[in-house]
Amino acid sequence: MSRTLILIIQFLLVTGIFFGIGIYLAKRMEKKKRARRKLHAHSLPMSAFSTLDHPVMQQGNDDISPLDEAEVFMIYGKKAKAIEVLSEALAKKRITREAYDAFRAKHGIE
Repeated sequence: MSRTLILIIQFLLVTGIFFGIGIYLAKRMEKKKRARRKLHAHSLPMSAFSTLDHPVMQQGNDDISPLDEAEVFMIYGKKAKAIEVLSEALAKKRITREAYDAFRAKHGIE
């Protein structure tokens, strides 16, 4: 084989390897982007007073259903706080176990 042919084969081989690495890295980055978007898909920009401005929160404290309050927290991406509110309401018997389980099922909370 001539030296030129060997150089062309080497060039194509190296180019193919780098092209393959590039495709692998691009797919990996895209997978991370999708995971990041999925993680933040339900979150909304919040201010310090976001939950206070919601119509449900403007009612009197005695009038607010724990389910409505938890729904507001879920809207603003505060799943842990929503579960805390519902757990306290369940302990104080303000909601039934069925309502608690239905809320968790509705929002896909395990």
